[in-house]
Amino acid sequence: MAAIDRIRHAPARYTPQRLNPHTADAIAARLSARPSQRQPGRGRAAAVLLPLFERDGATRMVFIKRTETLRQHKGQYAFPGGGRDEADDSAEATALRESHEEIGLPSTDVRVLGTLDDLVTISGFVVTPVVGWIPATSVFTPNPIEVQYVVDLPLASFIDPPRARTLLWEGIRRIVLAFDVEGHFIWGVTASILRSFVSALAEAT
Repeated sequence: MAAIDRIRHAPARYTPQRLNPHTADAIAARLSARPSQRQPGRGRAAAVLLPLFERDGATRMVFIKRTETLRQHKGQYAFPGGGRDEADDSAEATALRESHEEIGLPSTDVRVLGTLDDLVTISGFVVTPVVGWIPATSVFTPNPIEVQYVVDLPLASFIDPPRARTLLWEGIRRIVLAFDVEGHFIWGVTASILRSFVSALAEAT
């Protein structure tokens, strides 16, 4: 799930000085100390995976860039994920299945650290963000129909709040809250999930 939808949830609060360390155990502890808010019955259930890993002493986060041929959210940055199937017994199962389908990430390689509050989109989805830790040696195989490429970016780059930017999208100028990290412009649902994640880490300490 990504990006053009607006999210109905309270603004995140930021206390950057309280966000370290970003180790798997520390993140798991912080998420468990903050019960996630669920939104059952508000729309079709969906889930995304926030894949994290450590490289050179820094925690990094994996994103996908959608292909330009998709009907919705084409060319936008997102987390791997999608709608829940009948066979999925949980949001975690959905996020892991979709991540395997989209980028070839084996479910057995993911340590689930916790979940964030559900986000309700105007397109009728209730998205559960699932936070996971993966091996730094993970090799991704993007599904060429859905994923243009995979990129990892430093988690520390998302500590400061996103900035308001003017974006020309599908012929319409929009003011959006966005992160611009190393030339990657991340907005919409994905930016909202990032805000929620940073807020959860800060509030749980």
